[in-house]
Amino acid sequence: MLTTLYVVRHAHRMNHNMFGLASDVARDPPLTARGEEQLEHLAHFVAAMPANEQPQLLVCSPYTRCLRTAMPIADALPNIALVVEPGLAEWFAPVWPASTGRHPSPRAPEHVVRLFPRVDTRWTPLLYPDPMGESQEHLHLRMREVMHRIEKRCQSWNVERVMFVTHAAPAIALGRMLQTRSSYEDVAHLEVRAATASVSKYVRSGDIWRPIYHGHTSFLPHGEERPWDFSFVPSNNTEPGMGADWRDPYAPDDSSLQFRANL
Repeated sequence: MLTTLYVVRHAHRMNHNMFGLASDVARDPPLTARGEEQLEHLAHFVAAMPANEQPQLLVCSPYTRCLRTAMPIADALPNIALVVEPGLAEWFAPVWPASTGRHPSPRAPEHVVRLFPRVDTRWTPLLYPDPMGESQEHLHLRMREVMHRIEKRCQSWNVERVMFVTHAAPAIALGRMLQTRSSYEDVAHLEVRAATASVSKYVRSGDIWRPIYHGHTSFLPHGEERPWDFSFVPSNNTEPGMGADWRDPYAPDDSSLQFRANL
């Protein structure tokens, strides 16, 4: 049974729109030089944990910025498995106008292993975000569901301590939903800090999780940078899709894995 969960937000990233960078993967900017600097300190922080507190499994969002953040941790803990889970992927708001198509699907392990050979392809995807986007409540429910599925998988893998590497919005939504079995409305006010390369720690307490620390950054030379929370966007935020004629190269073959909340 899982007893300990660490949640890492990816390191400082670039902005595609600002830099005009090209990528084969939609909406997948790389890290900045500051982000690359943060990686060393993050990996050192994890490696310095007592052996009985270190994560036994790294579960990572498929986006490059998250995989790049996870790699030095995996290198610092050579016996740890690094796996990719689309259910931890970035949050995209509901598509609007509907004529603009869908949001891009995150990649699966077989799509990233060529560039990140440390990825263990024994892990098969458990969940995908809704390609038509998610409200804030929908995202919170997705994170509760992917946590439930990851817990079951970790039990079959005999993992007690796990580390997620994800994005700010999923990290905050997850941190809120871990603390209760009730509704989104009951936790929407909870503050969960999520700066770049920050670490949060939770321990199991019955059927919920108790936060030990949120958004820890004291190990970073420049401290907390680029903190994000849901106040940055309106509650009814929307964004356009990839285009009516765009075809998603990474859409799962099994559409039942795409999470759609029953609201």
